[in-house]
Amino acid sequence: MKKIMALVLALVLVLMCGAALAEWPERSIELIVPANPGGDTDANARALAAALNQEFGWDVVVSNMSGGSGAVAFDNLRENPDNGYRYVFYHSGGTIAQLMGLYEYSLTDDFSTVGMPFMDYSSAFLSNSSNEKFNDIESLVAYMKEHPGEVTFATETGNFTHLHALAFQEAAGVEFKIVDAGTAANKITELLGNRLDIIDTQAGLVRDYLTTGEFINLGIMAEERISGNTELKTIKEQGYDVVFPKYFYISGPADLDPAIINAFNEALTKVAANEGLQTYAANALVEVTNKSPEDSVTYIKGQEEIYLGYLADYID
Repeated sequence: MKKIMALVLALVLVLMCGAALAEWPERSIELIVPANPGGDTDANARALAAALNQEFGWDVVVSNMSGGSGAVAFDNLRENPDNGYRYVFYHSGGTIAQLMGLYEYSLTDDFSTVGMPFMDYSSAFLSNSSNEKFNDIESLVAYMKEHPGEVTFATETGNFTHLHALAFQEAAGVEFKIVDAGTAANKITELLGNRLDIIDTQAGLVRDYLTTGEFINLGIMAEERISGNTELKTIKEQGYDVVFPKYFYISGPADLDPAIINAFNEALTKVAANEGLQTYAANALVEVTNKSPEDSVTYIKGQEEIYLGYLADYID
């Protein structure tokens, strides 16, 4: 009799969980973007939100909350988790910030990783075409060796682009004047005004400026040229092994219901085939993909090990 009652109770619990999950989401889901509007993180989040709405009818609201290389957004999620309905949509820069001590927590241990919906291989060193000092990696290195510490490189301190600058300096034996210029939207504005020598952002984000010739791609940080956009030469093919894919992931509160994590991840996998999202991705030079929560965590931790090789001198 006791065994029967235990089985009945277990069945009731399963049915109750299933019923609760079937009702999720009952209201709007918020994706917090730790960047200003106009950058690639914001654009990717909004494209994903639109596709989730089209495919499943979900109301996904994107909120911008920049500051502290992502710390402001992650702190806000911890303080106001609204379990199941608030998430942070961020990228590789969060891992850099964590390693450099800008966070008081681990992104993989103290949050629930839901999935990894985008990969971007178009991170590029860009200059203004009116800059006559260099127009490719070879001329950039030559100029920098003659003028050490003079070429300004825009980054956001403790973020992904900061790592790129350090890696290139090490590979080429040169030294930048590294300037904190904020998020991607800020850096693009500064380069348009020719107030900086080099910015590092996604080629897809500035595709129009590359087409008009206002910006010059000095090199993207990919193993090979992007299929369908072979005009974008890589830094590696120009003699320097500086390769950094940019990954975008979704994090929820630490105690997020595993059933919701799996349901959200399944939706991310299905929405990857959305026609509108695929069109956006082709134009933005990103890949719509997804990893399981477990594989996402494994990938992020693997990248941590790579980053540590460059950041060891900057970590207490």
